[in-house]
Amino acid sequence: MNNEQITKQILEKFKKKQIGWLQLDTSFENYIDHQELSAVNDFYVDHREGENHKGWQSCCVHGLGITKTQVSQQYGHVDELNAPYYWTALAKLAPKATEFWKNFPAEKFTRVRFMKLAPNGYVGLHNDSPTNMLDNIDLLDYLLPINCSITHPKDCIMEIENHGIVPWKPGSVFLINILNNHTVKNNSAEDRIHMIAQAHVGNQREKFCELIARSVIKNGIL
Repeated sequence: MNNEQITKQILEKFKKKQIGWLQLDTSFENYIDHQELSAVNDFYVDHREGENHKGWQSCCVHGLGITKTQVSQQYGHVDELNAPYYWTALAKLAPKATEFWKNFPAEKFTRVRFMKLAPNGYVGLHNDSPTNMLDNIDLLDYLLPINCSITHPKDCIMEIENHGIVPWKPGSVFLINILNNHTVKNNSAEDRIHMIAQAHVGNQREKFCELIARSVIKNGIL
């Protein structure tokens, strides 16, 4: 199989919820800057208020605004892929973190967010599956959630239903199957800070598929 065939096979397994995650053969470690984390700290807002979550906050480096952390439909837009997303002022406050995404093999992004989970906070069990359109989506042509760990305390656990606990370490990068039910519990005294981007591969298809194929081989999935 070539790289694109491998990628399509893996993404089909994602759609069928047969895989909980894929660790990508890349690292965020060299882009972690604690001065940048301090610079953006005052911009966090509660994320998905009113749902079963505690201490979950977010702010956008790329979005419809720094504090507009939800999908574009929540702000009156119809088409997520063509909503007027842009690099916010936080991109200048966090240039190293932003550089990672600008070098990532994707044509464009919708949301790129810092995500913070407070000590003793939790993200309640949920999934992010577009149930009304999933069968008709080629995930390689849609949006893929890329999740980078900046801080991940030892006693913070992310669990994917039927697949177990994601083996996070600071600097690791995962394609997480958010179509599955998942939850996060921060049982530590420290913040858990990640970045999550919704990536549209577009004209970077060849480079993205090479990354996925390399990651699949490294992890021994196929």
